[in-house]
Amino acid sequence: MDAIAPSIDAAIQRIGTEGFAVIPNLIDEDRLARLSDDSEALLHPTPNQPGLNGSRARGRMFKGLFRSSRAFDDIIVHPTILAVVRGVLVASKQTNAGYYGSAFRDIQLSTAMIKDVQPGEDIRTLHQDDGFFPIPRPRQPLAVNTLLAIDPFTLANGATRVVPRSHHWGKKLEPDHDFVTVEMEAGSILMFNGAVWHGRGPNTTKDRCRRALNLYYSCSWLRQLDGHYCGLPQADVDRLPANLRALL
Repeated sequence: MDAIAPSIDAAIQRIGTEGFAVIPNLIDEDRLARLSDDSEALLHPTPNQPGLNGSRARGRMFKGLFRSSRAFDDIIVHPTILAVVRGVLVASKQTNAGYYGSAFRDIQLSTAMIKDVQPGEDIRTLHQDDGFFPIPRPRQPLAVNTLLAIDPFTLANGATRVVPRSHHWGKKLEPDHDFVTVEMEAGSILMFNGAVWHGRGPNTTKDRCRRALNLYYSCSWLRQLDGHYCGLPQADVDRLPANLRALL
C-alpha cells in the first residue's frame, strides 16, 4: 500500500481514511545530520531497555525529551507537522462541539522521545496509542502520533507495521492480524491517528539501527503524557518562542 502523501491536504485526508500517511523528505540532509548527532548524544549513555511483551531487546530510548534539550524544538513546531495535526484534530472538534464541549481548543505536545530499534530487537505487538483515554470507540480523533525517521525504515530493521483503517473499528485485534509495513527514507515522517492499530517488526540486521524522533500530539483538553513544566524553570519557559509555549 502506498502511504506517501504529496501535500498537507493529502496527508490529512489519508489519515482520516486509512489512518496513516508518510510525508517524504520532511527535513533536508543537513538537518537530518544534526538530528542524528543530537539524538545519539542522548541515546549513547542510556542503558539498553528490557524487551516489550516479554521479548529480548537491545533497543535504546530517551524519554522526557522536551525537558532535556532545546535541540529538537524547530521540529516540534515544524509547520507541516502542526498543519497536519491540526487538520486531523482541530477540524473534527469544530464540527463536533457537542462531543468535545462548546469551547474551542487547540492541540498540544503530549510527549516527545527518541527510540532506537537495534539489531536483534524483537517485534512490538499490535497496539493503540490512545488506549488510556476512557472514551468509547469508535470515536473522534484524540491524538496524532509521529515517527520522524533518523535512519531508513526497512522491512529488515524493524519498520513500523500498521493496520489500515483500524481507527474506525471498535474492536480489539489479534496479534497476528493482517498489517502493512511502512518503509520510508531517513528524513521522512510517518503520521497516524492514535487509534490506529500498529506495531513494529523485528530488527533482523547485524549492524543497522532504526532510530526515530517520536512526537505525540493530542487535543489540548486532554492530560499530557509528559509533564513538560516539571523540571523546567519558569524562566526557561518564558524564553521559549510563543508557538512552542502554545503546545505545552
